[in-house]
Amino acid sequence: MNTTGKKISLLGVFTALGVAMAYAFITIPNVELVTTTVFISGFVLGIREGFLVGLLTETIYSLFNPYGMAAPPLFAAQVISMGITGILGGVLGKYNYSSRRMYCLTFGLAGFLATLIFAILTTLSFISFMGLSLQKLMGSLIYGLLFYATHMISNTIIFMTIVPLLLKILPKLINSYSPETARELS
Repeated sequence: MNTTGKKISLLGVFTALGVAMAYAFITIPNVELVTTTVFISGFVLGIREGFLVGLLTETIYSLFNPYGMAAPPLFAAQVISMGITGILGGVLGKYNYSSRRMYCLTFGLAGFLATLIFAILTTLSFISFMGLSLQKLMGSLIYGLLFYATHMISNTIIFMTIVPLLLKILPKLINSYSPETARELS
């Protein structure tokens, strides 16, 4: 398989995995692996591809959400924030890390930042859609503080612990894949 075909295939796999992770955790409030999947796609595939995986994953999930599609401003905020998450993964994928500790701390900060961006954009979209004042925005932020904190803390922990482990094994799996090994596995 040529490099372009492999990259397109991996784009599809990461997008499908991101959507599957969204549905798998749909009943657990503010604990999810979509952000993790999109970030890893950017880290492994690059900035542009991570952005695309983020856009596609969130678009598919939001359009076919069992709870209903989000209002257009919220939909746009969700899609854009996941695209940014893919970019963040792609940017961090270009660096060499001096130590395992720095690697884990950087990913933890990335998980926190990606989730914060998501929270800010989605809250602003809600406020713009509803036409609320700055005072009501502050009330909305205070009301949602526990949910925001849960989401940011869970993603920070996931990014610090699970992401480094996955990034250790994923490139080996991806680079060792060939049609011959796929036939051997079946």
